[in-house]
Amino acid sequence: MKKLLIIFICLFTILNANDDVYTLNLYEKVFPMIFKKRPIKVFVDKDTKEMLKNSDKFEIINSCNKSVVLLIGKKFGKISKECKDKPIFSTHYRSYKRQKNSFGALYWRKGRMQFKFKRDVLKRFNIKLPSKLEEYIK
Repeated sequence: MKKLLIIFICLFTILNANDDVYTLNLYEKVFPMIFKKRPIKVFVDKDTKEMLKNSDKFEIINSCNKSVVLLIGKKFGKISKECKDKPIFSTHYRSYKRQKNSFGALYWRKGRMQFKFKRDVLKRFNIKLPSKLEEYIK
């Protein structure tokens, strides 16, 4: 019984790590197409920080300030005034729906990746998506 439990936990850990690798690869392809500055300066929540920390495409800024281009994550309770009007890319459906500055989201639902963008928020931040991503605009 213990062996079966250990195998199950190991499989879950491996599958979850694969989701993070896939998500990171997608972020590294999509965000450089949208934001031209390199590296992209981001303010992130704890979960996203763990995933992006080894990427050379992103520079994680520890305190939200004027240099931040983008916020990535699902929970941004207390952020500075400089970041109140920054675009947010959500990692959770509820965050995508509730955050007025959330221009897009990538999250998993029923084992499938969901990728969406909000047309009105994209316009407000003057974010131009490449034609490859236009099919995900709602």
